[in-house]
Amino acid sequence: MGNVIVQELLNVNDLDCQHGMFKLTMKSNATTCMVTPFDTNPLTRIWCLVTRSQILPSNFLEYVKLVELAMV
Repeated sequence: MGNVIVQELLNVNDLDCQHGMFKLTMKSNATTCMVTPFDTNPLTRIWCLVTRSQILPSNFLEYVKLVELAMV
């Protein structure tokens, strides 16, 4: 059998580098996501806001991948 190379799902170094921007984004959007109506889970609401952004998902792509994995 030949060697099989499996591509990593997440890059730990990128997660570490993106941590600051991710934390700042979550804090700045938290208040907006905690207002009524509570027709959507606040966590789902914050991710909908973040992923609709043109800029934010590319700034912490590894965290977006992590959430997509968690949702699956």
